[in-house]
Amino acid sequence: MNRVVLEGVPEARRVEAEELTDAWIGRPLLFLDLEQPVAELSKRSWVAAATARRVVPDTITVRVVARPPVALVVRADKGGELWTIDRGGSFTGPYTGRALSKSDDFVVLSGASDAASLAKGAAFLETLRVDDPGLLARVSDVALVPEGYAVTDRIAQARLLFGPDAAEPRRAAPLWRAFLALRPELDRHALPLAEADLRFAGRIVLKAPGDAGHGKT
Repeated sequence: MNRVVLEGVPEARRVEAEELTDAWIGRPLLFLDLEQPVAELSKRSWVAAATARRVVPDTITVRVVARPPVALVVRADKGGELWTIDRGGSFTGPYTGRALSKSDDFVVLSGASDAASLAKGAAFLETLRVDDPGLLARVSDVALVPEGYAVTDRIAQARLLFGPDAAEPRRAAPLWRAFLALRPELDRHALPLAEADLRFAGRIVLKAPGDAGHGKT
C-alpha cells in the first residue's frame, strides 16, 4: 500500500491526521489494521465521525466529518489572522473570507487567550444554538470578560452582559428574551440604551450611552 487519501480533513488538522495514517504506507493493504487509527482519530475534539476503506490495489481512503466552525478568533500568535474554531473551542483553520457553507455567519469571539477560554466561549455559543437559535442569529460578537460574557445583539444594537453561568442550559436565553420583551417600552419612552446587565435573577440593569455608573434597574 502506498497511498492514503484524506477527505474532509481541515487543512489545519491535516498533519494531525497524517500522524495516525502514515504508518499504513509501505505495508500490505489487505493486512492493515484500519480500526485502531480510525478510533484514535474519532476521539479528536474536531472530529464528528471518521471511517476508512481499502481501495484495491494500493489505496486507503479516510473520510472525516469535521465539527463545523462556530466562531472567528483573532490569533495574535499568527500575526493577527482570523481563524475559525469549532464547538469544542479547537482551531479548524485560517478564515479566508470565503464562505465555507451557505449558512456561514460567524460570531467573532474575543478575550479568549488560551484553550480553556476558547472552549468556554464556544460552549456559550453551542448552548445558545441549542436553547434558542433565533437569539444566536442576532449575535455579532462575544467578548469573554471578568464578569462573564459580553454579547453584542446586532439587531437591538445593545451590549448584553451575562454571568459566568451563561453557558449552562436555559440560563442566558430566558434573560435575553425578557430584555427583548422590555425593549419596546424603552423605545416608546425614547430611553437611550448602550448596555443591559442580565446577570441578576429577576432584575435587568440598564446603562445609557456615556453612563459610567451602576445604571438603572
